[in-house]
Amino acid sequence: MRIVLIQPPMFHQKVHLAPNLGLAYIAAVLEKDGAEVKVIDAAADDLGFDQILDRVARARPDLVAAGGQTPVSSRSKTIFRRIKAEVGREVVTVAGGPHFTFTDLDSLQECPELDVVVRGEGEETMRQLCQALSSGKSLEEVEGITYRSIEGVAFRNPPRLPIANLDSLPFPAWHLFPVDRYHWAGNKMIAISSSRGCQFRCRHCITWKMHTGVRRRDPRKIVEEMVWVKRNFNHDTFFFQDDSSFTDRGQLVSFLEELEASGERLYWYYETREDIFQGYRDLWPRMKHDGLFKIVFGLETPDPAKRELYGKKGFDPPQVEAMMDQLERELDILVSVYLLFGLPEDTEESVQAILDYGKHIYPDHCSFIVGSLAVPFPGSDFYTELVDKEMLTSHDWDDYGFDKSVIKTSIPPEKLSEVFSAFWAGTYARPKVMLKQVQFLLSRNRFRRAMAKQYLKMAREMISDVRKMRKEEETGF
Repeated sequence: MRIVLIQPPMFHQKVHLAPNLGLAYIAAVLEKDGAEVKVIDAAADDLGFDQILDRVARARPDLVAAGGQTPVSSRSKTIFRRIKAEVGREVVTVAGGPHFTFTDLDSLQECPELDVVVRGEGEETMRQLCQALSSGKSLEEVEGITYRSIEGVAFRNPPRLPIANLDSLPFPAWHLFPVDRYHWAGNKMIAISSSRGCQFRCRHCITWKMHTGVRRRDPRKIVEEMVWVKRNFNHDTFFFQDDSSFTDRGQLVSFLEELEASGERLYWYYETREDIFQGYRDLWPRMKHDGLFKIVFGLETPDPAKRELYGKKGFDPPQVEAMMDQLERELDILVSVYLLFGLPEDTEESVQAILDYGKHIYPDHCSFIVGSLAVPFPGSDFYTELVDKEMLTSHDWDDYGFDKSVIKTSIPPEKLSEVFSAFWAGTYARPKVMLKQVQFLLSRNRFRRAMAKQYLKMAREMISDVRKMRKEEETGF
């Protein structure tokens, strides 16, 4: 069976471009099962729809799969429509990923050219789906799919149990991907995971809905994969994409032991909660020694009451800032911070307080800061609450990026959009920030130097991408 897996076009390519780890696992499983698999990464290869369709046609596939999160879901649908019209009606089209998992029936209705939706984890479901299609069997027995029958009726099969042992999966099929294009600030970087699922139940997140419980990988297998990637693909830098990376101290300690035993110099970073990371204080020097070059904290807001709306307890700003100072100044670990605003409960005053806090901590306490509007993704409790209260201003999935508010608040949407733009200009375009970049250029830390070199490029790309998301500029797709 000939299969084409597609990563749809995306923005933000020049400063940070990560591969689709889910597709890489699915590709590996399908190849192991004997399928002929091709991957089209339109983001990495900077492809428009015409170029994607040309590659699909040349592959002569039996099945084409694409997906992605909510903001890119419409691009997958465009691909499906054009495949049916320009490649062949007989090509089976399959969608997967978080957005399609939670909008399966609606997506089939909105896009008649979509045949099957894979819900949740895709590896085993895709394998069994392809086996059924190649043998001419009914799809009734394939768990985890929602599909359209020959008569056009949509059926939702029972869900599939999650993969119990993640280490049973083959390593990602990176040989099918343009691996040299993936990077962070110009440093070649590849994606990896330490777990699936999340023990927390934040109302704005869908990870704990996509994956039941938390399943952690064996640290030995994680390091084995990192060494394999370095030796076969010449990548020594990794980004852990899972939402529960090293939330278990035992797994983290074992991971450090395996890194030390490997004899390889490997670099890595991950996103975590500041309260969990504070509990690892005694491990920070060891983590730095073993390759941790950056850590990302989702602080959201310094307001304890607002932070509880995100499912987290308030934090002590002086204590967190002292932690960031130790990481940045004593250990030379880059710290990034994410802030969010635009909740229904927000006011102009509360949003301004978040922006002021961002200017307070950057660049004095952290190396990078990101401010985004809160987005209610389908499947999250947040989205369901807003639908029930009729508090959404748009159901156009193209509007569900991080630059535009789709939530009814006391602040007009256009005002929030202005605030978003002002955040980047007001936070980054300051003399003290530019001075910090000059200092970074002289740093012995290669990652600080790389980030400083990307400073102006990042600003230009962000301005351009915001204009594209607002449809003020052609996307180039």
